Amino acid sequence: MTTAVGAVRRLGVRPVVAGAAVVGVASATALHAAGDGGFATAPVGVLALGAAAVAAASVGSRAAAGLAGWLVLYLAASVWAVLAARSGGGAFAVAVWNAAWIPPLGAAQLTVAAAVRRRAGAAWDARLLTAVLAAAVLAAVLLTSAGDPFAGLPTVAPEAWRSALAPVGDALTVAGLAALLLLPVRLGRAARSSTGPSRAAFGVAAAGASAAPLTVVFCLLLAVARDPGAIDPELGSIAFLVALAGGCAFACGCAVLARRPDVPARTLLLVVRATGLGSAVLVVLGVGTLLAAPAVALGPTATALVVAVVTLVCAGVAWAVADRLAGALTRLPEPAAQPADEPDAGPVQVPGLTPRESEVLGLLAEGASNAGIAAALVISERTVDAHLRSVFTKLDLRPDGAGNRRVQAARIWLSTGR
Repeated sequence: MTTAVGAVRRLGVRPVVAGAAVVGVASATALHAAGDGGFATAPVGVLALGAAAVAAASVGSRAAAGLAGWLVLYLAASVWAVLAARSGGGAFAVAVWNAAWIPPLGAAQLTVAAAVRRRAGAAWDARLLTAVLAAAVLAAVLLTSAGDPFAGLPTVAPEAWRSALAPVGDALTVAGLAALLLLPVRLGRAARSSTGPSRAAFGVAAAGASAAPLTVVFCLLLAVARDPGAIDPELGSIAFLVALAGGCAFACGCAVLARRPDVPARTLLLVVRATGLGSAVLVVLGVGTLLAAPAVALGPTATALVVAVVTLVCAGVAWAVADRLAGALTRLPEPAAQPADEPDAGPVQVPGLTPRESEVLGLLAEGASNAGIAAALVISERTVDAHLRSVFTKLDLRPDGAGNRRVQAARIWLSTGR
């Protein structure tokens, strides 16, 4: 194991992941051409997963490398499941494949969160997310299996699977879905309450983290599309693989942007619009599938008209909200707190303050709120408040003094950096 890790480090993560992705895509495509595997090895889906793995490896962070690894393992799980099914068994292999799509969602969120973190090591929210998703994966592997007789790889059709201790598995599934909302909410709160470059960075990170829950919503809509929508389950499953890969790639792009010292307003607008329009597409798909169900019997003309109206309304609302949100995220802070000659980012030690207090003060000067500082340093807001009280006291900034203490403290940090 140590030798393998050393070899990967010598070669570099990107070529290793790219090579593994090429092998996985080629193997799955060959099996599909031979008539095995159905949607699990469909060329469109496996190509999308392979491309997302390469994109993740290109980000250059440890978290993104983990995401790339999970995507490659998902490809490997597909090949393993197909080969095991060919031998007439392989229920465990199929169960592993059935759960292998969950880790990439969590890894995508951790990749985005790591881009705005200023502290090494796993944060409490990252540990919580990992623990809950790990429990959901174990439940999917151990409590769910393909129905008998086992013939090939089933589609998303739920009747092809049986569950043991269903309430436990259902509870863990719901907990996993809830855990995927933790980072988007926390990063969104940090963006809403911060200003300047910090607000834009947290906003982009929140958009990237939202790709995971949106992918899960898309998966749920596929179930609706199958029943009562009467959509071919295999087609929906291929669409899910593409959505999973696209969501991971989008998260990686947001991670790259969030690491920049400043996010261009136009780029931020594109990211926010993509997230908003993605949400609108999900709404339209859900309404369209329900209306197209045979039981509704609206007729093709009425169904097309309603879907067109819903599409226009959702697209218009998403576009307008995205414009306003992007404008708010790029709004400039008070001139006193963000002068034109702001020093380059780097470790600045303010005399009289501890290194952690200087770090907190530096983030404050960048426009981060208490929530933003807590998200960046992986500490609680109560700890941030204690640090700031100490900073204000040591800098002799009294609450009854003239001006805003946060602005005055930012001036001191900026003047020290110069």
